[in-house]
Amino acid sequence: MSRMGSYEVTPAALRPLMRAFWSAEGWRLPPSMPVGTDLDRAVDSGVMFDEPLVRDHDGWVDAARRAARAVTLDEVSDAFISSLASRRLDLRSALGSYAVARHLPQHAFEPDRDHRCRVCGQFQGSYPEELNVLSFERFKWGGVRRDDIRYAAFDLDQFQRAPREPVDDASVALGVQLLDALRRVGPRETATSAVAGLRMIAGNVAERSTLLDILGVCGVLGTAEHPGYRTGFVRDEERRLPPYHYVDRSYPVCWWRGSDGVNDAAVRTFLRRLA
Repeated sequence: MSRMGSYEVTPAALRPLMRAFWSAEGWRLPPSMPVGTDLDRAVDSGVMFDEPLVRDHDGWVDAARRAARAVTLDEVSDAFISSLASRRLDLRSALGSYAVARHLPQHAFEPDRDHRCRVCGQFQGSYPEELNVLSFERFKWGGVRRDDIRYAAFDLDQFQRAPREPVDDASVALGVQLLDALRRVGPRETATSAVAGLRMIAGNVAERSTLLDILGVCGVLGTAEHPGYRTGFVRDEERRLPPYHYVDRSYPVCWWRGSDGVNDAAVRTFLRRLA
């Protein structure tokens, strides 16, 4: 496993992780994992892991709930806002994971016809989770498995070890610009077109799309029917919105077909400095 304590965020420390999963052509399949001393250094830097983590349904539920209790809303909110200027995507990710995990109920496994839990979407048995791909996605885009409680547990655990960035005037100003731009988006305009108007946020389209995913699970963006996780946990069976079923997009995926605009109550909850 990786070392305890803070991890490194230098390009040199992250390079083996990035190269393992990504190339100029996109995803590297199969991954090209570092070996020997290269792996040892990556593990010692705190961004890679030398073995998977095995947990069952109850273990992941407990881990996500525990990780959410270990951080505060102000911490993850400030980390999100600071990331707008610093482009520290690992810090940006925590707000979405916290929104998902903070209302996750303690529950027994409730199987559906796909043998997943109706509440959280996890399988019942114990399975190895490849932490390195979760770490890669966290640093590359700010996470992509937004409403997966395994990712939320991992992300919030890592956030506790993360070197922080200050919330300065520049990051607050960018946050205000971001919300102003989203308020100007048409009421049924899709997120795909909205992303094009967010060029004040440094990064690529995928990073800005993930940013909107995070705002979606927080309820800053969404619809009246599918408002995100601001006031409670959204059961897995309620997230499967036709025609999508399981998709590589966070709930509420309906935002990607058009939202009801910025929810100011959610801004006051999750982004108080910007309210």
